[in-house]
Amino acid sequence: MSGDRKKRGLGPVSIVVLIIACGVLGFSIYKLAGCGIGYLKGQKEYSNLADTYTSKPPQSRKEEAPDESASAPELTPTPAPGTSVAEKPPYPDIEDADPPLTVNWEELKNINEDIVGWLYVDGEPSINYPICQEADNDYYLHRTFEKQDLFSGAIFVDYHNAGDFTDPNTIVYGHNMRDGSMFGKLKYLAEKYEEHPYFWILTPQGDYRYHIYSIMSTPKDSEVYMLYSGNGDEFLKWEQLMQSRSEVKNTVPLFESDYAVVLSTCTSDSDYRKVVIGKCVSSKRPVRRIVTPTPVLPDAAEYLDDDAAYGYDEYYE
Repeated sequence: MSGDRKKRGLGPVSIVVLIIACGVLGFSIYKLAGCGIGYLKGQKEYSNLADTYTSKPPQSRKEEAPDESASAPELTPTPAPGTSVAEKPPYPDIEDADPPLTVNWEELKNINEDIVGWLYVDGEPSINYPICQEADNDYYLHRTFEKQDLFSGAIFVDYHNAGDFTDPNTIVYGHNMRDGSMFGKLKYLAEKYEEHPYFWILTPQGDYRYHIYSIMSTPKDSEVYMLYSGNGDEFLKWEQLMQSRSEVKNTVPLFESDYAVVLSTCTSDSDYRKVVIGKCVSSKRPVRRIVTPTPVLPDAAEYLDDDAAYGYDEYYE
């Protein structure tokens, strides 16, 4: 009887299930391949830019402890139209060091005139990117420095800011990519803070070193994204509040005359952002602009919200 048993083929339902499974598998492979190709394109572009248009100084002196007895440098800034300047801006917190890179600004501007600076993070040297700025925050959200349409986009300054880092606080955005590119490794700076508490903003006007005084996860609509049009007591209170919320405890001195930069990226929770905040501690600083301090809460914190539409698991860790 067993010898007469016939082999059975797949039934109609099984065939439909198999077709659907194959379709799902094929689509998944397609999406993963596209994601991988996007990663490679972005990595290649920014690696080529760094290799071609930046170089390390031939010699770099060891960082020296600041001489607290030395008098602060007397700078004569150029006033912005309609503003006044302080004759001797107080800079009591100088921590000079040689910049990690020299940048070929002329050649980079020939590629993209929207470049406003170059970011280098001591604790994560892979965060080594040109910084752009456009008339809105959408342009570079998914467009690279060379204007390729890629999800990773570019590192860019909030369009509400002046763009030359002369505002009391400047916001710089970047995606939290799964492969660790862009601001994907920003979250690791807390564990490296003791040895590497600095990052750099290099610009055509000067090379600015920033001492990190706050690292935190924060709601996307928090006071972190408050912008100030001028230095003053309200701005100092904002700095002190940011420092009090930091995951890394520190005693970095804060002053009304500070220039701060906020590095911001998204997290697995669409309602929260990871931010790193530092203040300029170089002798060479952005030209001071003294205007009436006016706090402004821009809609800038919303600009990375479309990450959720692409699926966090697909692009991020």
